[in-house]
Amino acid sequence: MRRLLAALVLLLAGLSPAVAQQAVHVPTYYGSVVNHATPIGATDVVCLEGAAGKVAKIAGFAISGTGATNVVVNIHILRRITFNTGGTSVLVQSAKGSSAHADATSVMRVWSSNPTSLGTPDGVFRRIRWDVENKVTVPPTVGLIAQMAANPYTTQPEARGATQAICMNFNAPATATVMDISMVWTETEN
Repeated sequence: MRRLLAALVLLLAGLSPAVAQQAVHVPTYYGSVVNHATPIGATDVVCLEGAAGKVAKIAGFAISGTGATNVVVNIHILRRITFNTGGTSVLVQSAKGSSAHADATSVMRVWSSNPTSLGTPDGVFRRIRWDVENKVTVPPTVGLIAQMAANPYTTQPEARGATQAICMNFNAPATATVMDISMVWTETEN
């Protein structure tokens, strides 16, 4: 009887019992880099590299910055089923969305010189045109923010296990850029 009464109250309030249930909080992580220099002809600029036994899903990212000259950068967000190798890269310190979550096992890696070998591609999730402007003649570009798979009926791009990565590829623009990059991701057991 109590359930029936509670369902009736929720129905009258315009809510379904499923909406009224408490949301499940998936461990969420954040990584950012500021004033990151990319070379002329940049390929993969940043990747979220998966970890053994985990599924890492990109929730969103933001980039902003300037170029040595005005240029259009055609960005691809893609999965690689093997990691990139070589080049000059650093791991970005991640922050937990909640102190109750374990530390991230997936890592955000940024390159300041191109990987010598790109991993094997396994699908492009998104193609984005970014008009980067010269920092001498105009203020820094506002940049772009992309939320991946905001629709509850779709899946966010994911890297499963210790060989897959989700990468942001710049498709070799004809100018160098200086940018800020932020990424948000979740991790669950595989």
